[in-house]
Amino acid sequence: MFVRPFRVKSSVQLKTSEKKKFRHQVEECFSNHPELTNVLPNKGNVVVTKLLPHNDKLGMIQVHSIDKVPLFMTLEGEIPIPTIHALWKIPDLLPRVTMPYVILDKLLGGADLMLPGIYTESYPEHWGAGDVVAVCGQGNGAALAVGIWAVSKDQAIANGFKGKGVCIYQVYQDQLWHFGTKDKLPNLPPPDYSLDIVDEESAPCAEDTNETEEKEEEEEGEGAGATEVMDHVDEISHDLEEVQINVDEVVMEACYRALKYSLKQAELPILTSTFYSKHVKPCCSTPVDIKKTSFKKVGVLLKELEKEGIAVIKEQKKGVFNITAFNIEHEALRGIRKLKKEQTEEGEEEEEEDIAVIQAFTCNAHVTPFFSKYGKKKGDVMNRKQMRESVTDYIKKNEMSDPSNKKLVILDPLLSTIMKTRATTAGWNEIMQKIESNCGKCFVVSLPDKFPVVVKGDLPPIQFKVEKRTGNKKVTIISNFEIFGIEAKELAQKLQVLMSSSASVVPGVKSEVVQCQGDARKQASKLLLEQYKIPRKFVATQ
Repeated sequence: MFVRPFRVKSSVQLKTSEKKKFRHQVEECFSNHPELTNVLPNKGNVVVTKLLPHNDKLGMIQVHSIDKVPLFMTLEGEIPIPTIHALWKIPDLLPRVTMPYVILDKLLGGADLMLPGIYTESYPEHWGAGDVVAVCGQGNGAALAVGIWAVSKDQAIANGFKGKGVCIYQVYQDQLWHFGTKDKLPNLPPPDYSLDIVDEESAPCAEDTNETEEKEEEEEGEGAGATEVMDHVDEISHDLEEVQINVDEVVMEACYRALKYSLKQAELPILTSTFYSKHVKPCCSTPVDIKKTSFKKVGVLLKELEKEGIAVIKEQKKGVFNITAFNIEHEALRGIRKLKKEQTEEGEEEEEEDIAVIQAFTCNAHVTPFFSKYGKKKGDVMNRKQMRESVTDYIKKNEMSDPSNKKLVILDPLLSTIMKTRATTAGWNEIMQKIESNCGKCFVVSLPDKFPVVVKGDLPPIQFKVEKRTGNKKVTIISNFEIFGIEAKELAQKLQVLMSSSASVVPGVKSEVVQCQGDARKQASKLLLEQYKIPRKFVATQ
């Protein structure tokens, strides 16, 4: 629900009467839980914010906050649902289920929690479709997500504990979490789960045989027998002990991660077997044998990528397949993150990846007829290497090299059109230069652990402007930093500590800017270059 940015329609502090009414509503929903005063104190100021999520079908959402901490969210016509911040204060406010931490990246990408991803021992004794539930990670009772059950327990049993389990409303580190105070996940005692499964040691003795038979007859009259249900739960539990997560999802996510962070365009075309061994295996969150997945073979796995439109796979010769292209901007790769590596083999902390800025080109109406032959559409982004490879492939396939001079190319009507020339021949460099000049210009800014940002036209550098105020005092105004993933508030705090002087965030012409006392150009420039790793040519001074 809050994976993508939302719009704030209004934000109003509740009156005393409205605050009491809301508190009474929450107490009714959660059976007057004794610790609710920890979440909704009598003297706290409650602010209600109306949000419009990216999915307009959900309608307006009201979020009640105290001290900028979102505590309850209310959809139109529904009861208040506690956020993860509220559940950190009262862990047992909702029933809790447990999942492996590896699934968190999927939830941050907008996916719901599937039933096979829930540890069997954490299933509640009873639940119905639409009941609110909290989701924790293994070994920690702090909620990672909150949502509602997509199916009832009876439906889950009928489906073999497969399919969608929990529709996620909020997840740790989503946009609602960023909207608040960005508190870190606390370490709380894990829930104490227990299953009412009868084993051989706890089987009823001979004295209780009649009573047990009567209970079994009653249970048989209700529908599915308890023995069959518990045998099925045992079977699911045994499967989770061996796998704990869906291996198909793990290996598919590793493919997404390899395409987004590991495989480079310069390596194309690449054998599918080489891609799997060199790129996919190191990107697996847990070791997986491809033979234990439903795909069984690497070729079948990568055919799924081709069906989704993520990769282009061609047969080089019988039984030998190559990946010839892939779409790094595909929606499926948007929520994929790098694997966390705390230390290197030497035991030292691994250095953070620098910000990369690459000049690229966009397909406009003039060059699209040519690049559409290579899977590009109007508006798609290409780097210089991709363009050169496409042009080279086209010329070689159509045997357009001049026999008398290999440095020249005999132009056909298509190349002549996109080059805007009437000449019959042209050199290789001239062809590339003219095609580049006729494409749209853009820059691709690759931020660590974030999706690349495409800036059309020229990329403005970070500007430093020194202005004079009354009393001949100087202030430094810093702008154009947000495109590099730098938050204004964070930059102002670091400059304030670095310079031991005031630094604040103020409105600018297009976005927020940071204003510092005195001439801060030298210190701010050093901070951006050394700590934020901004390329030097994009840090300008005035």
